[in-house]
Amino acid sequence: MNPIEFEIMYRRIIAIAEQMGVILMRSSYSPNIRERMDASCAVFSAEKELIAQAEHIPVHLGSMHIPLKYINMEMEDGDQIILNDPNMGGTHLPDITVYKPVFLNGEIIGFVANRAHHADIGGVTPGSMPGNSEDIYQEGLIIPPVKIVERGEIKKDIMNMILANTRTPWERRGDLMSQIGTNNYGAQSLKEFIKNYGYEKYRELIRELREYTKRMVRKRIENIPRGEYVGEDYIEVGNSLAKIRARIKIGKNIKIDFSGTSKAMRKNINAPLAVTLSSVYFFFRTFLGSDVPINSEFYRFFDIKVPENSILNPPKGYPVVAGNVETSQRIVDALILALSKEVDMPAQSHGTMNNVSIGNERFTYYETIGGGAGAFKNYRGEDGIHVYMTNTKNTPIEIIESSYPLICEEYRIRENSGGDGRWRGGNGIIKRYRVLEDCTFSILSDRRKIAPRGMKGGKDGKKGINIVIRRGKREVIGSKTTLNLKKGDEILIMTPGGGGYGKE
Repeated sequence: MNPIEFEIMYRRIIAIAEQMGVILMRSSYSPNIRERMDASCAVFSAEKELIAQAEHIPVHLGSMHIPLKYINMEMEDGDQIILNDPNMGGTHLPDITVYKPVFLNGEIIGFVANRAHHADIGGVTPGSMPGNSEDIYQEGLIIPPVKIVERGEIKKDIMNMILANTRTPWERRGDLMSQIGTNNYGAQSLKEFIKNYGYEKYRELIRELREYTKRMVRKRIENIPRGEYVGEDYIEVGNSLAKIRARIKIGKNIKIDFSGTSKAMRKNINAPLAVTLSSVYFFFRTFLGSDVPINSEFYRFFDIKVPENSILNPPKGYPVVAGNVETSQRIVDALILALSKEVDMPAQSHGTMNNVSIGNERFTYYETIGGGAGAFKNYRGEDGIHVYMTNTKNTPIEIIESSYPLICEEYRIRENSGGDGRWRGGNGIIKRYRVLEDCTFSILSDRRKIAPRGMKGGKDGKKGINIVIRRGKREVIGSKTTLNLKKGDEILIMTPGGGGYGKE
């Protein structure tokens, strides 16, 4: 295959996933997907291996290939399979994935898929992001691989079962129908692609793509100094800390060993194995270069050892909702610290998704809030941005206030929260909500005890602060907690800044 033909075909496959994302965003009911685009799309081969993905949410993308090995039922043209089980490659329960096998002439020629974060999937708190869950059953409905669509028809019993377990069934139905419709578009686009180029050319593209990825990754690994590097960082658990220890060995391939990481606990900071793997893939994808095509061949360069019964590979039934959104961030930080001993690395970014859930039996609002990015040589850190394992947009205040009984009293950059240095770290965000109904508030955040570290003499960024305001009185609350609010109460979130780089 000549290089021009290869590039055109590869970009067309990527465009299928990207266009799926546009359709999903424009057709979803919930602001969380429609405005923030908390969702991801990808295309897989008939052998269930990744071909291409859109630049969506890193924690989704690096794990979407894993559930396919658990989908073993007989499939027919028009079927779609739904799941969210973290023990089968899911991330946390609000993230629901829908897969569609693509048939041509009676044979499966690939799969299309999308994963979207639903604003409520049951559990003990509105939004399904409890601050203090002790097992996964408190976090919502677990869905093993099951057909949601069979031969083109919605399975009403499965759909009704899911809707019966959420506080906002009309919104869930709309988002699920959007996911199903998005896959229909992706499947049709893949079939048109194959009809245009031919099935054999399609298979040749997949082979060439894997070989190209293999050559690029090998070349990039050769440029990393050989050796072993260790990094440690911590995730907040109540008044204590849990350790993440990463040992990286650079050779022909890359070995990562998380031995020495804290044991799994009955706190929701446990990260499902799929999330841990996804965090490693994200880090090395950015480190090796964003021009490296991501497909199944990329994953084969990594030998990842994650101890069983650790917070990065917990037993079945353990809570995981914060592991997906917060512990994943700290895995990246541990890897940054490990390689920084030999390779120039940026200062730590704010390193938390600052997850806010507010709701009652009538509504569920969910959003993540950005913070400051770490500075790097010749680059000041960006203000008010999402980093690492998340890549969502901002929910406009106009949408929040027109969709929910909430008022945003304050939303601005947290000035001077980035760490000083020759290149200053980015500033965090200040966001203050006032609730107009009695409701429940949950926060899953981090970097409230340990600040994001500067690099090469740069100063640390400021730590984050969470505050509840009742009748004018302010009270600092923990990084991961759930509270009952009364009408008129306010929540103030001040997110961390990024670390600075270099001495002034």
